[in-house]
Amino acid sequence: MRTLLPSLKSIKISHCPELESFPEGGLPCELESLFISDCERLVENRTQWGLLQLTSLRQLLIMFQKCEEEIDSFPEEGLLPTTLTQLRFGCLSNMKTINSKELKRLIFLESLTILNCPELLCLPDDDGIPISLSHLTILRCPLVT
Repeated sequence: MRTLLPSLKSIKISHCPELESFPEGGLPCELESLFISDCERLVENRTQWGLLQLTSLRQLLIMFQKCEEEIDSFPEEGLLPTTLTQLRFGCLSNMKTINSKELKRLIFLESLTILNCPELLCLPDDDGIPISLSHLTILRCPLVT
């Protein structure tokens, strides 16, 4: 994908339950937007996506529908590039906390959306939220105080 589509700016993948990984060589270097929804096998292999290498990535959406993996906290260490300005994630049925250390690393993050995380208890304190954040949306997270 990196050599065949080097100028690709946006990828949207949805409803591909059998897709497990991206092609060898990784995602295009110029990628700015990545949207993954309802692709449980691909999402379970997210640590192999190589997102840290994508210095142009600005928008990321990951929906964890049907993902059988038990995720207590998100984002995981070393998963997301600091270049993100928009992060949307959801459908994490077991997630109780947001990894404030990793969230704080996203120094350009302007917009954060958290959807359908019924076990999420609270947001990070002031020290765990990037000062660049200007838009926060939380939907269907009934325990957040």
